[in-house]
Amino acid sequence: MKRSILPVAIWIAARALTAQTLAPKTPAQPDPRDLLKQSAEAIKQYRTYQLESVISLEMSGGPFNEKLDLPSSVSVRRPDKMRVESSSKAGAITIVGDGEHTWIYLSTMKKYIKRAALQMPEASVIGAGALPANLPDLNQYIKSTKLTGEESIDVGGVKTPCWVVETVYDKIPLPEQEVLISDAVQKTWITRDHRLNLRSTFAAKISLPGVDEPVVMTQSTHTTRVKLNLALPDSLFVFTPPEGAKETEDWTLPGMAKPNLEGKPAPVFRAKTLDGADVDLAALRGKVVLLHFWATWCEPCKREMTSFDKLNAEFHDKDLVVLGVTVGEDQSVVARFVKDAMLKYPMVALEGSENIISALSVTSFPTVVLIDREGKIKSYEVGARGEAALRDDLAKLGIGSVL
Repeated sequence: MKRSILPVAIWIAARALTAQTLAPKTPAQPDPRDLLKQSAEAIKQYRTYQLESVISLEMSGGPFNEKLDLPSSVSVRRPDKMRVESSSKAGAITIVGDGEHTWIYLSTMKKYIKRAALQMPEASVIGAGALPANLPDLNQYIKSTKLTGEESIDVGGVKTPCWVVETVYDKIPLPEQEVLISDAVQKTWITRDHRLNLRSTFAAKISLPGVDEPVVMTQSTHTTRVKLNLALPDSLFVFTPPEGAKETEDWTLPGMAKPNLEGKPAPVFRAKTLDGADVDLAALRGKVVLLHFWATWCEPCKREMTSFDKLNAEFHDKDLVVLGVTVGEDQSVVARFVKDAMLKYPMVALEGSENIISALSVTSFPTVVLIDREGKIKSYEVGARGEAALRDDLAKLGIGSVL
């Protein structure tokens, strides 16, 4: 049976788009590292936007001879509304988020799932759960980055001046997927005025077990239309199941597997809380750690926070550490929310690119990760669960008693 590497290929391209280079500076101006960082954040400055783009993916070599075009559209209204639609000859996928829930629909199966709100909103397609877990941060494999020049590209009939940045990567091993990526080169077209990433290409060779020759992968993403700060109606962010579509349990759609993390060591994580205290998961061995990933816009998260506060107050002196972790939000916004809500358990505000996010495959809120006294992941749950379920999980680790 021919082995599918499409999920890995999409991940490679998607992660490369937001890679922030650590390579030495070059004399060229502007600094290509700064351009990549600015482009990763630029779209987040707009309260609403609509993007239309086409992703083209080709794979050749060994048993592979595939070409796939994926037209897609993304509509976003911050802080919590989004709609993503993508289609290809293999079928269509629709993702709709209203701030409280996210629906993911696959046309080929005529099935959809309803889950907690996905991380907003730029990671929505990646966060659908269709990609392999435990994938590394591409930043650590960057060999060089340089500005190669200027070029005007056509976006919706408008010639748009762009800087062109080229990033070269060292070999990228993916041991859990038994994949080795080599000769990877990415080019990114970044608009001169607003620093938006409107085109990219990514080429690499992928070595697979049992395949004599590397698979050559080329990917391009071309934005064909951009609208910024426009009025988007509530109706756009309402999911109506297509006729004949049926709801199925989470993680049951093809390719959407729950991260296989239980029983594995917790990742390295060092940070500072909003109060300036140091957090080091390794130093918390011997204690039970309850990680609560949340967002200020996530309504299910807010409803559960009093339970986390209660558990922290009750068991803080009995070897339980409760730690709230927000992702991709301004620290001052998080601090103000925590103060207004009068929450006492410690909080960490992450930008969103930290390794723990990818290591724990955090893409939906709330996500709750329970780590035992040996530093291993005991449970991993997505979505609001209620205080009783939390207490039951803790009781199994000797914190409190079973209700």
